[in-house]
Amino acid sequence: MKKSSHTIGFVGLGVMGLNLARNAASKNMSVLGWDPQEEQRNLADKHNIPCASSLQDLIQQLETPRKVILMVPAGDPVDQVIQSLIPSLAEGDLVMDGGNSFFKDTDRRFKELSESGIHFLGLGISGGHKGALEGPSIMAGGEEGAYHEVKSILEALGASYDGTPCVDLMGSGSAGHFVKMVHNGIEYGLMQLLAETFDLLIQIDAYSYEQCASLFQEWNKGRLEGYLMQITADILAISSGPKPVLNEIFDAAGQKGTGSWTVQNSLELGVPVPGIDTAIRMRQISSYWKERKELNASIAKASNSQKGSAIDVELVEKALYASMLLMYIQGFHHLQVACKAYEYSFSLSKVAKTWRNGCIINSQMVRFLTAALETKAEHPLLVPEIMDQLQTDIRSLRSVVSDATHSGLSLPAMSANLGYWDTFTRGELPTRLIQAQRDYFGGHGYQTSPDSDLTSYPWEGDEPTS
Repeated sequence: MKKSSHTIGFVGLGVMGLNLARNAASKNMSVLGWDPQEEQRNLADKHNIPCASSLQDLIQQLETPRKVILMVPAGDPVDQVIQSLIPSLAEGDLVMDGGNSFFKDTDRRFKELSESGIHFLGLGISGGHKGALEGPSIMAGGEEGAYHEVKSILEALGASYDGTPCVDLMGSGSAGHFVKMVHNGIEYGLMQLLAETFDLLIQIDAYSYEQCASLFQEWNKGRLEGYLMQITADILAISSGPKPVLNEIFDAAGQKGTGSWTVQNSLELGVPVPGIDTAIRMRQISSYWKERKELNASIAKASNSQKGSAIDVELVEKALYASMLLMYIQGFHHLQVACKAYEYSFSLSKVAKTWRNGCIINSQMVRFLTAALETKAEHPLLVPEIMDQLQTDIRSLRSVVSDATHSGLSLPAMSANLGYWDTFTRGELPTRLIQAQRDYFGGHGYQTSPDSDLTSYPWEGDEPTS
């Protein structure tokens, strides 16, 4: 039997797993890896990451209590690895899932492993392959005692902002993976907004790719600064020969499911996230490329729209800022409701702190929200600093959406976010008619005030009931 000498094991040495292992090794941690693919093990060896011959061998070479991070695809592969590990693990050992697992699966695994005396943490890790190597944002979920066993390791692996780690415990069980799921939902939304802004500049303002890149780069120096803004500017500036690389990419966007999970859960909890939902729908519509091409060829756009004049880029900047802020707000409201429903222990400000650096949605806006969300409110929109900022920029969002619509250009996520603001800021809604319709055909009843009992009106001449 080989001597137990390694501090931490990594199972799964794909791009994320290998880079996280390299990150750990660069922090003078003694790491040991394993992957079922010989090609990945050979690649790890080239990066001076030693590999075990099997999962059992990996466990035997780890110091006790053993600490293992799984970096394998979500779903069945995680369960399969855990089941293979269990016979070799002992009470007090710690397994961490660093993939994009569905939060309900994490709760189930937490319960199953706890029954065997094995600790389990769900780690939401954001930052892409570069972040895994240089320092990602890490959102952990599980028992506080288990987290503190590896807190120093995770903080060493993670990013920091102003000397504060972008790593924290979000609560018990699935809290970390839940926060990461909503992070990804916001990510989908922000990406859609940047794509819509690019489209507007190209289609209406007649910008070149180079001009778009320069403008995005300029915006990245101010309040719109962020990782996604930076990479968007980079993408638009890169050419392959005489043509932009972007022109070589087919216009159908894929997805791996975490954004859809966000929307599905928001429906379960009754939390409106129209901007995030729209971003997912647009990826779905993009996949219907044959239908889009056929419709485009058969319908004269000019008959349905009028060519508008160029839109001032200052208005576009303000519109984008307002819409991005509303996208974050929808995500934070979702987290606020889920925290109560699932008895997690994070505060919105704590979540924002972990997103200030390292993750895909890190931005100046998140840093603004970190301070603003220290103020407790029934809804993030009711935080004075947030409300004031939106009131300053919402008129520009309305103007840009209106002008683009007049020109026949769809800005679906911006439009959805504008509708979210306009609806939430109304004291009364026409939904009283919907409830009356429900009562008319289904006898569902209605309330006359939030605290009143249900009553039903005799729409067709029957006696009223209550």
